[in-house]
Amino acid sequence: MLLTKVQLQTNHLSALHHFYEEILELNIVYPGEKSISVTAGKSVLIFEETSININPFYHFAFNIPSNKFEEAFEWMKQKVGLLWLEDYKGYVANFVNWHAKSFYFPDPAGNILEMIARFDLNDVVQEKFSSMHIRNVSEIGLVFPVKKFDTDVNRLLEQYPLSYFDKQPPMPHFKAVGDDEGLFIIVPENRVWFSTKNIKSKIFPIGITFIENGTLYNLVA
Repeated sequence: MLLTKVQLQTNHLSALHHFYEEILELNIVYPGEKSISVTAGKSVLIFEETSININPFYHFAFNIPSNKFEEAFEWMKQKVGLLWLEDYKGYVANFVNWHAKSFYFPDPAGNILEMIARFDLNDVVQEKFSSMHIRNVSEIGLVFPVKKFDTDVNRLLEQYPLSYFDKQPPMPHFKAVGDDEGLFIIVPENRVWFSTKNIKSKIFPIGITFIENGTLYNLVA
C-alpha cells in the first residue's frame, strides 16, 4: 500500500512551514494562506489550518533506505530533540519481528514523527543521507472510539482491499493494516502513543489517499 496523500489539520501552520522546509529540508510545493503541501518522496503531506481550540496532532512515519539508518539518526539528532524510548533505554527502537529500526521526534504542532528503516524492502543507496532519501509516508495513525474500536476496524477491512500486516498479529488495542511500504497504525482513543510517556491518542479529522494493487482509494475519518 502506497500512501500518496495525507491531509491533516493544524493551528500551527507557520511553524510547520518552517519546520518541514528548513529543518527536514522538504519541498513545500504549495504554500498558501490556509494550507501547506509538503513533498516527502512519493507522498504528499497537506496541513490545513483549523480554527478549533484543541490542537490537532497525529502520528506518522517516513520510510528511509535500509542502509542509511545510522546516518539519518545522526542527521536528525543535530536538528531536533529525539524522543527517549523507555522500552529500549535509548533513542532507537529495534522492531525485531518487523525487521526494522526507527527513531522518533516531534514537530512544532506536537505531531509524533518517526523515521523507519525496513530491511526487508532492500532499499540501499550509496549517497550520503539527505532529505532526498525520505521515501514516503509509510505509517499514519488512525484513532477510533473505544466503544466502536473493533467495529470500525472491521468496517475498514470490509470497505477496502486491505489486510492485517503479516509481521504484526492484531492485538486488542493495537492493529497494523497494510505492508512494509504503507501501514495504518490503528489504536483506540486515549491510548498512550509509543515513544511518548503520556501523550494519549485523540481523534482529529484526517484524509488519506492510497494505492493498493494499482487502484486509488480515498479514506476520510
